[in-house]
Amino acid sequence: MTFGEKLFKLRKEKGFSQETLAEQIGTTRQAVSKWENNQGFPETEKLLQISDIFEISLDFLLKDEKSSDERKEGGYYVSKEMATGYLANQKKESTCIGMGFMFWALAGIPYVMFANHLTWRFLGMAVFTIAGISSFVSGLFLEQESYKVLKEEPLILDYKYRKELSGLYYAKKKIYDTLVIQNERFGLSDTIKNSIKIAKIKTIIYSCQSYTTLAKDLADLESNYQLEKIVALDSSCHNSYLTTIVKLVRK
Repeated sequence: MTFGEKLFKLRKEKGFSQETLAEQIGTTRQAVSKWENNQGFPETEKLLQISDIFEISLDFLLKDEKSSDERKEGGYYVSKEMATGYLANQKKESTCIGMGFMFWALAGIPYVMFANHLTWRFLGMAVFTIAGISSFVSGLFLEQESYKVLKEEPLILDYKYRKELSGLYYAKKKIYDTLVIQNERFGLSDTIKNSIKIAKIKTIIYSCQSYTTLAKDLADLESNYQLEKIVALDSSCHNSYLTTIVKLVRK
Protein backbone atom coordinates (compact mmCIF):
# COMPACT_ATOMS: atom_id res chain seq x y z
CA MET A 1 0.00 0.00 0.00
CA THR A 2 1.48 3.34 -1.08
CA PHE A 3 1.38 6.61 0.84
CA GLY A 4 -1.46 7.86 -1.34
CA GLU A 5 -3.54 4.73 -0.77
CA LYS A 6 -2.98 4.95 2.98
CA LEU A 7 -3.94 8.62 3.07
CA PHE A 8 -7.12 7.91 1.08
CA LYS A 9 -8.05 5.00 3.37
CA LEU A 10 -7.37 6.94 6.58
CA ARG A 11 -9.34 9.94 5.35
CA LYS A 12 -12.35 7.77 4.49
CA GLU A 13 -12.21 5.99 7.86
CA LYS A 14 -12.36 9.38 9.61
CA GLY A 15 -15.18 10.53 7.34
CA PHE A 16 -13.17 13.53 6.11
CA SER A 17 -13.58 15.09 2.69
CA GLN A 18 -10.48 16.29 0.85
CA GLU A 19 -11.51 19.87 1.68
CA THR A 20 -11.80 19.08 5.40
CA LEU A 21 -8.37 17.45 5.54
CA ALA A 22 -6.85 20.29 3.51
CA GLU A 23 -8.22 22.88 5.97
CA GLN A 24 -6.83 21.01 8.98
CA ILE A 25 -3.29 20.88 7.62
CA GLY A 26 -3.32 24.26 5.90
CA THR A 27 -3.19 23.26 2.24
CA THR A 28 -5.51 22.98 -0.78
CA ARG A 29 -7.90 20.23 -1.86
CA GLN A 30 -5.90 19.86 -5.07
CA ALA A 31 -2.75 19.11 -3.07
CA VAL A 32 -4.53 16.40 -1.08
CA SER A 33 -5.89 14.93 -4.31
CA LYS A 34 -2.38 14.79 -5.80
CA TRP A 35 -1.00 13.07 -2.69
CA GLU A 36 -3.74 10.45 -2.80
CA ASN A 37 -3.02 9.80 -6.46
CA ASN A 38 0.73 9.48 -5.77
CA GLN A 39 1.47 12.54 -7.91
CA GLY A 40 3.25 14.38 -5.13
CA PHE A 41 4.40 14.17 -1.56
CA PRO A 42 3.68 16.48 1.41
CA GLU A 43 6.36 18.45 3.22
CA THR A 44 7.74 17.20 6.54
CA GLU A 45 5.57 19.64 8.52
CA LYS A 46 2.44 18.40 6.74
CA LEU A 47 3.45 14.78 7.34
CA LEU A 48 3.67 15.48 11.08
CA GLN A 49 0.23 17.08 11.01
CA ILE A 50 -1.24 14.09 9.15
CA SER A 51 0.37 11.75 11.67
CA ASP A 52 -1.26 13.65 14.56
CA ILE A 53 -4.69 13.91 12.91
CA PHE A 54 -4.96 10.18 12.18
CA GLU A 55 -3.01 9.11 15.31
CA ILE A 56 -0.51 6.96 13.45
CA SER A 57 3.27 6.81 13.26
CA LEU A 58 5.34 8.38 10.49
CA ASP A 59 6.93 4.98 9.98
CA PHE A 60 3.56 3.53 8.97
CA LEU A 61 2.79 6.47 6.69
CA LEU A 62 6.08 6.46 4.83
CA LYS A 63 6.70 2.74 4.29
CA ASP A 64 5.07 1.23 1.24
CA GLU A 65 3.16 -1.97 2.03
CA LYS A 66 1.38 -4.57 -0.04
CA SER A 67 -2.33 -5.28 0.14
CA SER A 68 -3.89 -7.35 2.91
CA ASP A 69 -3.26 -10.59 1.01
CA GLU A 70 0.36 -9.72 0.32
CA ARG A 71 1.51 -7.99 3.47
CA LYS A 72 5.18 -7.49 4.00
CA GLU A 73 6.97 -9.06 6.90
CA GLY A 74 6.54 -5.75 8.77
CA GLY A 75 3.15 -6.87 10.04
CA TYR A 76 -0.53 -6.02 10.12
CA TYR A 77 -1.38 -2.45 11.17
CA VAL A 78 -3.75 -2.28 14.15
CA SER A 79 -5.62 0.95 14.87
CA LYS A 80 -6.59 2.07 18.38
CA GLU A 81 -10.25 1.24 17.72
CA MET A 82 -9.45 -2.28 16.55
CA ALA A 83 -7.09 -2.93 19.46
CA THR A 84 -9.68 -1.70 21.98
CA GLY A 85 -12.38 -3.85 20.43
CA TYR A 86 -10.12 -6.89 20.41
CA LEU A 87 -9.20 -6.49 24.10
CA ALA A 88 -12.87 -6.10 25.06
CA ASN A 89 -13.76 -9.19 23.03
CA GLN A 90 -10.97 -11.21 24.66
CA LYS A 91 -12.19 -10.14 28.11
CA LYS A 92 -15.71 -11.38 27.37
CA GLU A 93 -14.38 -14.61 25.91
CA SER A 94 -12.15 -15.28 28.93
CA THR A 95 -15.01 -14.48 31.34
CA CYS A 96 -17.36 -16.95 29.66
CA ILE A 97 -14.75 -19.72 29.56
CA GLY A 98 -13.81 -19.05 33.18
CA MET A 99 -17.47 -19.22 34.24
CA GLY A 100 -17.77 -22.52 32.40
CA PHE A 101 -14.99 -24.04 34.49
CA MET A 102 -16.53 -22.52 37.63
CA PHE A 103 -19.91 -24.16 36.96
CA TRP A 104 -18.22 -27.51 36.40
CA ALA A 105 -16.43 -27.15 39.72
CA LEU A 106 -19.71 -26.25 41.45
CA ALA A 107 -21.28 -29.42 40.11
CA GLY A 108 -19.63 -31.19 43.04
CA ILE A 109 -21.76 -29.28 45.57
CA PRO A 110 -25.09 -31.08 44.95
CA TYR A 111 -23.17 -34.37 44.80
CA VAL A 112 -22.02 -33.79 48.39
CA MET A 113 -25.11 -32.01 49.76
CA PHE A 114 -27.71 -34.49 48.51
CA ALA A 115 -25.97 -37.74 49.31
CA ASN A 116 -29.29 -39.33 50.34
CA HIS A 117 -31.42 -37.84 47.55
CA LEU A 118 -30.26 -39.20 44.23
CA THR A 119 -32.81 -37.24 42.21
CA TRP A 120 -31.72 -33.88 43.62
CA ARG A 121 -28.08 -34.89 43.44
CA PHE A 122 -28.08 -35.70 39.73
CA LEU A 123 -30.47 -32.86 38.86
CA GLY A 124 -28.17 -30.33 40.54
CA MET A 125 -25.11 -31.80 38.88
CA ALA A 126 -26.87 -31.74 35.50
CA VAL A 127 -27.85 -28.07 35.90
CA PHE A 128 -24.30 -26.97 36.76
CA THR A 129 -22.79 -29.14 34.01
CA ILE A 130 -25.16 -27.78 31.35
CA ALA A 131 -24.55 -24.21 32.54
CA GLY A 132 -20.81 -24.83 32.33
CA ILE A 133 -21.01 -26.25 28.81
CA SER A 134 -23.22 -23.37 27.65
CA SER A 135 -20.88 -20.75 29.10
CA PHE A 136 -17.78 -22.49 27.71
CA VAL A 137 -19.24 -22.83 24.20
CA SER A 138 -20.45 -19.21 24.26
CA GLY A 139 -16.91 -18.10 25.05
CA LEU A 140 -15.48 -20.10 22.16
CA PHE A 141 -17.91 -18.53 19.68
CA LEU A 142 -17.54 -14.96 20.93
CA GLU A 143 -14.39 -14.37 18.89
CA GLN A 144 -15.20 -12.26 15.86
CA GLU A 145 -13.88 -13.15 12.42
CA SER A 146 -12.24 -9.75 12.01
CA TYR A 147 -10.00 -10.36 15.04
CA LYS A 148 -8.61 -13.72 13.91
CA VAL A 149 -5.97 -12.03 11.77
CA LEU A 150 -4.51 -10.50 14.95
CA LYS A 151 -3.51 -13.98 16.12
CA GLU A 152 -2.10 -15.04 12.77
CA GLU A 153 -0.03 -12.03 11.64
CA PRO A 154 2.85 -10.02 13.12
CA LEU A 155 1.29 -6.77 14.38
CA ILE A 156 2.18 -3.10 14.06
CA LEU A 157 0.29 -1.34 16.83
CA ASP A 158 -0.79 2.27 16.49
CA TYR A 159 2.14 4.30 17.84
CA LYS A 160 0.20 6.58 20.20
CA TYR A 161 -2.02 3.79 21.47
CA ARG A 162 1.03 1.62 22.13
CA LYS A 163 2.46 4.38 24.33
CA GLU A 164 -0.90 4.69 26.10
CA LEU A 165 -1.05 0.93 26.75
CA SER A 166 2.51 0.93 28.07
CA GLY A 167 1.61 3.70 30.49
CA LEU A 168 -1.44 1.81 31.71
CA TYR A 169 0.57 -1.37 32.11
CA TYR A 170 3.16 0.23 34.35
CA ALA A 171 0.49 2.13 36.29
CA LYS A 172 -1.39 -1.08 37.05
CA LYS A 173 1.61 -3.05 38.19
CA LYS A 174 0.96 -4.58 41.57
CA ILE A 175 2.23 -2.35 44.36
CA TYR A 176 3.66 -4.37 47.22
CA ASP A 177 3.36 -2.96 50.71
CA THR A 178 6.46 -4.09 52.62
CA LEU A 179 9.58 -6.07 51.78
CA VAL A 180 11.95 -7.39 54.47
CA ILE A 181 15.52 -8.13 53.39
CA GLN A 182 18.07 -9.76 55.67
CA ASN A 183 21.59 -9.38 54.37
CA GLU A 184 24.89 -10.16 56.05
CA ARG A 185 27.84 -8.39 54.44
CA PHE A 186 27.65 -8.80 50.68
CA GLY A 187 25.01 -6.25 49.72
CA LEU A 188 22.10 -6.38 47.30
CA SER A 189 22.64 -7.68 43.79
CA ASP A 190 21.78 -5.51 40.78
CA THR A 191 18.94 -7.92 39.93
CA ILE A 192 17.34 -7.43 43.36
CA LYS A 193 17.72 -3.64 43.17
CA ASN A 194 16.09 -3.51 39.72
CA SER A 195 13.27 -5.78 40.87
CA ILE A 196 12.62 -3.53 43.88
CA LYS A 197 12.38 -0.45 41.63
CA ILE A 198 10.06 -2.12 39.09
CA ALA A 199 7.76 -3.70 41.71
CA LYS A 200 7.06 -0.29 43.33
CA ILE A 201 7.38 -1.64 46.86
CA LYS A 202 6.16 0.96 49.38
CA THR A 203 8.36 0.10 52.35
CA ILE A 204 11.63 -1.79 52.71
CA ILE A 205 13.04 -3.08 56.00
CA TYR A 206 16.69 -3.88 55.34
CA SER A 207 19.20 -5.32 57.80
CA CYS A 208 22.92 -5.37 57.06
CA GLN A 209 26.11 -6.13 59.01
CA SER A 210 28.44 -3.89 57.02
CA TYR A 211 28.29 -0.09 57.08
CA THR A 212 30.16 0.13 53.77
CA THR A 213 27.76 -2.24 52.02
CA LEU A 214 24.75 -0.51 53.56
CA ALA A 215 25.92 2.91 52.42
CA LYS A 216 26.44 1.65 48.85
CA ASP A 217 22.99 0.01 48.71
CA LEU A 218 21.28 3.12 50.09
CA ALA A 219 23.05 5.27 47.48
CA ASP A 220 21.80 2.97 44.68
CA LEU A 221 18.21 3.16 45.93
CA GLU A 222 18.08 6.84 46.87
CA SER A 223 16.51 7.90 43.57
CA ASN A 224 13.40 5.87 44.44
CA TYR A 225 13.50 5.60 48.24
CA GLN A 226 14.21 7.87 51.16
CA LEU A 227 15.62 6.83 54.52
CA GLU A 228 13.00 7.10 57.26
CA LYS A 229 14.62 5.33 60.21
CA ILE A 230 17.92 3.67 61.12
CA VAL A 231 18.58 1.45 64.15
CA ALA A 232 21.85 -0.22 65.24
CA LEU A 233 21.44 -3.52 67.10
CA ASP A 234 23.92 -5.61 69.05
CA SER A 235 24.76 -8.78 67.18
CA SER A 236 24.24 -12.20 68.61
CA CYS A 237 26.85 -13.39 71.08
CA HIS A 238 28.54 -15.76 68.64
CA ASN A 239 29.72 -13.09 66.18
CA SER A 240 31.29 -9.70 66.48
CA TYR A 241 29.36 -7.85 63.77
CA LEU A 242 26.96 -4.98 64.48
CA THR A 243 23.68 -5.30 62.61
CA THR A 244 22.05 -2.12 61.29
CA ILE A 245 18.37 -2.04 60.37
CA VAL A 246 17.01 0.69 58.12
CA LYS A 247 13.50 1.55 57.02
CA LEU A 248 13.14 2.93 53.49
CA VAL A 249 9.97 4.52 52.13
CA ARG A 250 9.22 4.99 48.44
CA LYS A 251 9.29 8.62 47.32
